[in-house]
Amino acid sequence: MNKNLKKFLQGTLFSIIPIFIFVIFVYGSQLYLSFGTASISDASNLVENQEKNLPVKELEEPPEESTEKINAQSFISLKTNLLNEDKIVNQKNIDLKLPIASFTKLMTAIISLDNYNLSQNIFLTESADLQPSMKIDFKIGDNFTIKNYLYVMLIESSNKAAFALAEQIGEENFVNLMNQKAKEIGLKNTYFADPTGLSSKNVSTINDLVIFVKYIIKNYPAIAEISTIKKYELLGFGEIENTNQLLVDFPEIILSKTGFTNDAKGCLLIVLNNPKDSDYFINIILGSENRFLEMEKLINK
Repeated sequence: MNKNLKKFLQGTLFSIIPIFIFVIFVYGSQLYLSFGTASISDASNLVENQEKNLPVKELEEPPEESTEKINAQSFISLKTNLLNEDKIVNQKNIDLKLPIASFTKLMTAIISLDNYNLSQNIFLTESADLQPSMKIDFKIGDNFTIKNYLYVMLIESSNKAAFALAEQIGEENFVNLMNQKAKEIGLKNTYFADPTGLSSKNVSTINDLVIFVKYIIKNYPAIAEISTIKKYELLGFGEIENTNQLLVDFPEIILSKTGFTNDAKGCLLIVLNNPKDSDYFINIILGSENRFLEMEKLINK
């Protein structure tokens, strides 16, 4: 090879190699930066998505406290001024017709107040004594005033007392008066079969019971007052306690009634005074396996 040509090729090669190395270095750096930037961007997006999505998913799931369900067949919590201004706080199956157990005794009390002299004495008959007994209850031959029977019926939910009151004008006539009164009040889905509530044919709906409760508060304050007495002592009879365990926990209660039969399950009615707005909270539960616990949930929601 020509010496001049050999020198030329060597010189050209030595001049090209640095340029080639520089090009590779620049291209490699750009590729690395591009890859690194993409990776950082992906990681950033991932973190951002996690920060955005995780809390949202958690908020979509209700807190544990609010998942406590009221399993009663029917219930309502209603704020009312006893006129036509009602606000439903919570409700379920308010038009479902169900047995009302000893809620029936509220109507028995109304018919008794409408038709009897409270100071009149009556004897407990054998028929009345056949009714299911409470822990402390009347016995055959007991002689007390109608007022006494009324108190024991509303506080302790005595079946014997309810039956004895109805007997004074005959059970059939008494029950007829109960159903007539229901129609007068406007209880369209309410029916009474006996004065005690033991029959599963004593039925109503939450909607009807709200109307009934308002009527009692307006027109029969004596019933409301008696129903909230925690303990009552009757000479020659003994001391009884109210069947509503929640009277101690909620001193604002102004009307109360419990009820239970195998068909009706647990029933509970509580009306709370709301001094803040001078109105009331009507709380009613029908068909509950644990009426007191579920009433606390209903009131505290």
